[in-house]
Amino acid sequence: MRAPRAFIALLAAGATAAATACDSGPESPAIGFTYNWGDDALERFVQATVDRDSAAIAGPRIRVLASRDGGWQAFGSSPMAAEVRRAQVLSDNPDVLVIVGPGGSREALQVAPIYAEAGLPVLIPTATSQLLDHSGAHLFRMAANDSVQGAFIASFADSALGARSIAVYHVPDEYGIGLAAGITAAAQSRGLTLRERTAVRLLQSCNDGAGRAYYAGLVTALEQRGKPDAVALAQRTEEAACFIGALRAQWPELAIITGDGVYLDVAFRRIAGAAADSTYMVAFWHPELPGAASREFVAAYQVATGRIPRHGDAVFVDAARLAAAAVRSGARSRAEVMEYLREIGVDRPAFDGIIGPISFAPNAARPLYMTRVTSAASTLLLAR
Repeated sequence: MRAPRAFIALLAAGATAAATACDSGPESPAIGFTYNWGDDALERFVQATVDRDSAAIAGPRIRVLASRDGGWQAFGSSPMAAEVRRAQVLSDNPDVLVIVGPGGSREALQVAPIYAEAGLPVLIPTATSQLLDHSGAHLFRMAANDSVQGAFIASFADSALGARSIAVYHVPDEYGIGLAAGITAAAQSRGLTLRERTAVRLLQSCNDGAGRAYYAGLVTALEQRGKPDAVALAQRTEEAACFIGALRAQWPELAIITGDGVYLDVAFRRIAGAAADSTYMVAFWHPELPGAASREFVAAYQVATGRIPRHGDAVFVDAARLAAAAVRSGARSRAEVMEYLREIGVDRPAFDGIIGPISFAPNAARPLYMTRVTSAASTLLLAR
């Protein structure tokens, strides 16, 4: 991993310049972008997209302050500690008018009070915990919450797959616990028998004998309870890929459904291997969607990064575009950006996003899709 260097220097320079130049804020507006640590290709794409949109209307250049050339070690002893420190640094920089991210529910909940105290609006693209709905009016959630997603998964298992029993496994954090609860409640309301609902180790790899034995043990325990018709995984990419490999080794045709936290990417395919095929995955967006903005995004992203965009990439790019649109509208303070976002879909039109219309009106629809992994990519099956 490259030595972290540029991110702290970039943020510190922005804060120093703001303190010494009275017009720094209006002249140097910035977006704090907290997707993950060190995804340089995505971060460069986001900055280029924001620059392109600004150039189209001769608007101000809006800087995207992300973690280029850095890593979480620059901020703390763990990713969570680093996220908190990053939130503090971004909050202290008066040029930062709006935050995009973090991606996970636990991280978003952890830093919400820091951004609230700083008066910063926060666009939350992919975190799904219902707790976010009660964590401050400065939070603007873009994805369907865990209860809605849980009902979507249970409905698919019941109606599309004809399942009469289900097992649910989750990581022991706000994302996993919330989604597992949503799946379980909806499944039981539909009359499905719950074979298992249990937590699995967070970040447990299967690249050694002990890791493989752990997942094999979960499968053995499930077999003793009785093979379910479907298994739902409220996990993230590495744990899900490992578990899918173990499940398919025992039951090759088992129906497996993953939540939004699992990405169909190189890491997933490398770990799961051939067992990845035919896995059902929930997504907030899919490359096969027909809209012009979506098609243009897929083409541009592949040229810029050399990879097919993941569903979370699309939502984060949309969030950055929306944040930049608020600044280009003339908002030059955190409060003005906050007011602009509150009006989206209410007193202003819904934002025309890659993922479709984005609105923060009460009860606004937030899309969910069911996809199926193929040997080459994935296929879009069902939309909510």
